[in-house]
Amino acid sequence: MSGTEDCTILHLDMDAFFASIEIRDDPALQGLPVVVGGAGSRGVVAAASYPARERGIRSAMPMVTARRLARDLVIVPPRIDRYREVSAQVMDLLREVTPAIEQISVDEAFLDISGARRLFGSPEQIAHRLRTRIREELDLPSSVGGSVSRAVAKIASARAKPDGMLIVPSEQTAAFLAPLPVGVISGVGPKAQQALERLGVRTVGQLRDIPAGTLRRAVGPQAPMIARLAAGEDRTGLGTRVRDRSVGTERTYEEDLVDPAEVRRRLTLMADEVSRSLRRSHLAARAVSVKLRSPDGTTITRSATMDQPTASGERLREHVVALWEREVPRMPAVRLAGVRAERLQETSAQPAAAELSGRGTGWQGLESAMDRARDRFGSGSLSRGSTLRAPDAAGEDGVQQEGARGDASGT
Repeated sequence: MSGTEDCTILHLDMDAFFASIEIRDDPALQGLPVVVGGAGSRGVVAAASYPARERGIRSAMPMVTARRLARDLVIVPPRIDRYREVSAQVMDLLREVTPAIEQISVDEAFLDISGARRLFGSPEQIAHRLRTRIREELDLPSSVGGSVSRAVAKIASARAKPDGMLIVPSEQTAAFLAPLPVGVISGVGPKAQQALERLGVRTVGQLRDIPAGTLRRAVGPQAPMIARLAAGEDRTGLGTRVRDRSVGTERTYEEDLVDPAEVRRRLTLMADEVSRSLRRSHLAARAVSVKLRSPDGTTITRSATMDQPTASGERLREHVVALWEREVPRMPAVRLAGVRAERLQETSAQPAAAELSGRGTGWQGLESAMDRARDRFGSGSLSRGSTLRAPDAAGEDGVQQEGARGDASGT
């Protein structure tokens, strides 16, 4: 098989998703440097329009820095429910082409189109169809990458941005990757990049040429997987890397949290939010971590492994609060807090007894009922009694970055 006929893995990524929705809903913002995020002194950019990016503004940048880069910056407060609503519309369009979808964040998903080829044509035709329907029906831009593997499809979609399409034929995969920086490979983080740079390795092509032992010393146990990807030999499809993903959220607060009851309340809210994301994606977590940052910038991350995988907010909350309580003496004030569910697996793969002991069963039924109520009446319609409190001036918890769930996003 030659050409792109075997490129049955597509990665669709919405372009500047949050900002694009705000601009679509308010055409007066068209062409302006628009960012979504908190406007306060500790606000962070959650998403930036392409005119804003041309000024050097990026997601996760402090808002004070963004303001310096663009004096005419337009800051729009986040509308999480709106973004989730539009995300559901995008995913519904994708499912009309194939049911084999792996959504990895609010604004991106992998698709296996092997079963859709006969009805909808070549990978290029399917990618074009998806982008055209999203543009015509939702008035939003998107980019699509295609390959024989999910890793290369994701790299291709990033190279196609904004509002583009790139399908990489299997026989051209190695050549496509060769000139790219090693950081495009999943598993090559900042520390690994530094180690490789000390060896004079800056591109994927150069990485491909170093001995296996040298690569292992530089990047650790993931070396064989990285070597296969660099050589264009990776064939990882959908649903085979769930354990490598995570679901999480974090918040930076306008005012430092010094009241232990308030920290506990915020962590509970985030545990519930993460658990709901797990349930919506039919995932369960075997581990959970908490991230805390003090006013002086000291950051700590602590994790716990659970005896059974879970998607229960109550079980996540118990572990997260316990992790935080052990760190209170070291961190009496909290500027940033985050909760992340890790070591994920599909819920169909859970042991039958995963939630059938102790109070887990009661909480499972209660949380399912809460999910149904929130789906019908909105996410703010129902809360735990322990979390009820009027939102403060900082906003009840800020906004999760685009693509924050799962694999890193290059929106």
